[in-house]
Amino acid sequence: MNPALNPDAIRQATQAFVEQEIPRELARQIDQQDVYPDQLLRKFSQTGLWGINIAEEYGGMGGQAVDAMPVYEELSRRMPVLAWVIGNIMLYGNDIIGVNGSPQQKAQYLPALAKGEMRFGFALTEPDAGSDAANIATKAVYQDGAYWITGSKMFITGAGVSDVVVTLTRTALSPYQGITAFLVDTTTPGYSASPLKKLGYHGSNTCAVHYENVRVPPENILGGEQCLNQGWWQMVALLNSERLALSACALGIGQAALDETIAFCKAHYRFTHPYGKYQAVQHAIVEMATELEAARQLAYHAAGLVRQGVDCLKETSMSKYFTTETAKKIALTGIDLLGVEGGTFAYDLQRYLRDVLVLSIGGGTTQIQKNIIAKQMGLTVT
Repeated sequence: MNPALNPDAIRQATQAFVEQEIPRELARQIDQQDVYPDQLLRKFSQTGLWGINIAEEYGGMGGQAVDAMPVYEELSRRMPVLAWVIGNIMLYGNDIIGVNGSPQQKAQYLPALAKGEMRFGFALTEPDAGSDAANIATKAVYQDGAYWITGSKMFITGAGVSDVVVTLTRTALSPYQGITAFLVDTTTPGYSASPLKKLGYHGSNTCAVHYENVRVPPENILGGEQCLNQGWWQMVALLNSERLALSACALGIGQAALDETIAFCKAHYRFTHPYGKYQAVQHAIVEMATELEAARQLAYHAAGLVRQGVDCLKETSMSKYFTTETAKKIALTGIDLLGVEGGTFAYDLQRYLRDVLVLSIGGGTTQIQKNIIAKQMGLTVT
């Protein structure tokens, strides 16, 4: 294994990048202007971290998806949207090709992904299908030697700036056995993406996507032609990685919110004492810090199980549920402690809250995670 995969080395390299390339004012500017942080993605290539979860034979570092968790956590402490878009590419480019791609697809895409030269997106959610992913309606019909995709997707990160969007389609009637994933070149006629205005993660280029008879050759089925109707199982293979990536994003936002709250309470006075001298404030901050540390221990414990190849669906679901809800609670408590100033743009707590809200929805809602955990515990879920 590459010695650079040491978690401390990855964290330090990311911290150095953040301090050098992402001043706080730049993070605020990108949020306010809602622009995709393409220049920062290019600069991130200089860290050599794009290939964390790509095999060394393709120019990567030879690690697993969970090895990127310190990257997502540290980026989220300063600029959550950058962690979101980088994680999107690492998961749905690096990981989905590395785990499910055919030998030809790995050779075609992974070397470029390892250098940060390609942008990948992932299109599953539809206007009428989200947590119930088996009900997707976007169709791919075989005709004249190719598949023709027709339908719409919703809330697709980077869909307007990606080179390839992994698109899950309906190719047979079976809810689970009738889904196929295609590697769709976004320059293909009939593909279009329209950015959405939203509350948080400004700059993520989250889009509504429309496919109007988009032609895709059979060799662009993820994994090759033999993987027709295997899209559901290909997606399931990535769920643990996805949950832990989002967990790491939540940890970073939670830490940022905690740090800003502590700094404010030390620097601002109520009557003759700093806010932080009041016991009620101290207790609130101690609760924030303790719950965040519990969440971090849970997330990295689950990551350790993934590295060992242990069946840990319950633990990764617990992590995703607990970290995201904890980070949301910390951001809200921080705003309460700052009082009226917590809702102003002079402080970043309002941005952290806006960003963290989606983490308990994307990648399977908190309620879905609880259903999964209950099932793993042998309980009946109705």
